[in-house]
Amino acid sequence: MLIKSADYKESQIAILQNLLSHERVPAEKRQLIERELRSLSIGIATEKQAAFEIDFYAVPSKNLFVIHDLRLEIGGRVAQIDHILMNRALEVFVIETKTFSTGLSINDRGEFSTFYEGKEVGIPSPVEQNARHISVLKDAFKEIGLPKRLGITLQPSFNSVVLVSPKAIINRQKLADLDASIIKLDQFFSWYHKKMDAMTLKDTVGILKVCSSDTVKNLGEKLLSLHKPSRVDYIKRFELRPALLSKKPVDPVHAEQENAIALEALQRKTETEYFCANCKTSIASVVAKYCWNNKSRFSGKAYCRACQTKV
Repeated sequence: MLIKSADYKESQIAILQNLLSHERVPAEKRQLIERELRSLSIGIATEKQAAFEIDFYAVPSKNLFVIHDLRLEIGGRVAQIDHILMNRALEVFVIETKTFSTGLSINDRGEFSTFYEGKEVGIPSPVEQNARHISVLKDAFKEIGLPKRLGITLQPSFNSVVLVSPKAIINRQKLADLDASIIKLDQFFSWYHKKMDAMTLKDTVGILKVCSSDTVKNLGEKLLSLHKPSRVDYIKRFELRPALLSKKPVDPVHAEQENAIALEALQRKTETEYFCANCKTSIASVVAKYCWNNKSRFSGKAYCRACQTKV
């Protein structure tokens, strides 16, 4: 059962693309923006795939409850959680999605590294990141209140999961000491069912705390009421405000050249992705989205501006 769907993040890409086309953005900042744009695009694709895999199995079920993209602010601490999966046994799976398409290495100390331009680079541990998420989530459950049975408060069990791209190559050494599971996202539900089957055989206490679907759904909705969405301020992140507010005149020839290059690159990226349902010519993504946002007029199809007048 779906309690909260995944957030629409393509607007962040549009903002970054607009910044790239702005004539006052310095060259060194453009490199940072381009890097952010590449990383964001890859991350969105992986998160979409993870959400699809989770929703495919969990949404039709009355025993599984899904929350995507939950942001909590509890006691001055913040947690941006990619996915939460809860079942009627109050097993809560806190899922962090990572791409690691260039490969992932984990040594016997639980230290993570990936590869950039053929070189191994140390990265923050997603396991520790998820541990912080779980810490905030525990406080959130205390705030909303947990169900009781015979006067005893039922306590959820928390499971930390790091999902990585199916294309990632994982170099595992000694993961037994890691309080988490690192799984390729296309194998998650096979792993989940094996884990739950093993728990059912040996955990009689877990069976005793099984709740009704309505109870867990209500718990998930209360959790959702604590959601604090936020928007990324890219102008602040890249320290662009001084440049964008500068009154220094811009060389018209240079600006025109910069805009032409940026617009040509943007056009190549956007206009080849969608095609008019009538004349089959390529159309920009903004044109396609305009049609989709007006389903009553265009019946869910995308048309070029010329064909829109004929529909």
